[in-house]
Amino acid sequence: MPRRQLAWIAFALAVLAAIGLFLVLTREPEPDPREADARAAAAADRREADWTALAEESRRLLPPQFDGVELGMRRDAVQALRPGLRANPDSTTNDDAPGIVFLEEVLPNGSRALFGFEEESQRLQRLQVLSLLPTVDAIAPHLTAMNDTYGPPTGIWHCPDTGGVPTRRFTWRHGRSTVMDIFLVYGGRVSVTLYIAPSQVVFASLTRGGCRPVRDRDEAAAFPVATPEQMMGNAPSGAR
Repeated sequence: MPRRQLAWIAFALAVLAAIGLFLVLTREPEPDPREADARAAAAADRREADWTALAEESRRLLPPQFDGVELGMRRDAVQALRPGLRANPDSTTNDDAPGIVFLEEVLPNGSRALFGFEEESQRLQRLQVLSLLPTVDAIAPHLTAMNDTYGPPTGIWHCPDTGGVPTRRFTWRHGRSTVMDIFLVYGGRVSVTLYIAPSQVVFASLTRGGCRPVRDRDEAAAFPVATPEQMMGNAPSGAR
């Protein structure tokens, strides 16, 4: 065999050997099941710590009539405390809140409470209380009471599209969780929804409503009013 041909064969073998060595050195190691289990356990511990911290913070935020309830509580424990809970008649789930199941309770004063549970974890993620104020004149005393309870609001928002109607929102952020009041004014009446949830959930609700901060004093005092046409469309049963 000619020497030149032998040289090409040797060169080709050297290239193949180099490629084989590269593949050996760069091959992904086989996953260690113990490492995967350890990562999953660490993630579960972090989630549990987050729920515990959220629960501790929410205890001082929920109204007194919900004594014993806290965000992050498991669904069976909430139902044991609130035997009046029933499936939400509008729907048990909501397109704007995928993975959340809502249960409803009618309170003694006629208000409705919606309890939103994560479908996967079965933990209470949010609480909404829907009530009515008799006239727009009742808004100021209501906000005074909220300020007495939670302090000055951390945000005032104009939200042009809450389920097809405009709303005014006030937020009180407390770290991991946020309290929000949602006002819908129509026909001389006022619907107000108290919304307590993790801060990121409230922020997502503000985003869905197209909300923007209100910083002008005159605009802050002038609440938007829904038209009859808007109310006939898709009025919210609670911003989710």
